[in-house]
Amino acid sequence: MKFDSLTLALGAVTVALAAVAVSLSMGAGQEIDWLPAGEARETPPTAGPAALPSLPAQALTLTWQQSMFSPDRKPDLVTGKSQASSLDGISLSAVIIDGASRWVLLQLPQKRRLKLAVGSTLDNGWTLDSVTPQNATFSHQGQTRELRLPLLRLPPPSKVPPITLPNVPTP
Repeated sequence: MKFDSLTLALGAVTVALAAVAVSLSMGAGQEIDWLPAGEARETPPTAGPAALPSLPAQALTLTWQQSMFSPDRKPDLVTGKSQASSLDGISLSAVIIDGASRWVLLQLPQKRRLKLAVGSTLDNGWTLDSVTPQNATFSHQGQTRELRLPLLRLPPPSKVPPITLPNVPTP
């Protein structure tokens, strides 16, 4: 039987890998060499951060009058609460009733949606009093308003006759 050099090389690699596997299975490389223990270091006591000096109220008001990032900024306008006394522009999108929990989803005039629970108040002062599956009742300063879910209807039936297929006999 004649062995060529490739067969001999593969045989040698196989024997070497088998020897490594046997040595690893017998525990070679299992011992752990730790570094010697060093001396314990003392950590310096850390002092808390220094307290900031308190500024007078006049210095703090300057931040509202001029921004450090935008020197041409004008003071913020002081406005009271919105005085809208109606629910104009607000529409009822959905009613959620889950046991004792009741919410409504409202579409506000700015195209913003709002989730509101019973007893919560809108920014304009209207309070959600009660919710039924089809409507929500709001009250404000003795007034009561009701928003209803839009009733969606199907379009009327088409007057176009249905498509008819030609009568073709099967082959």
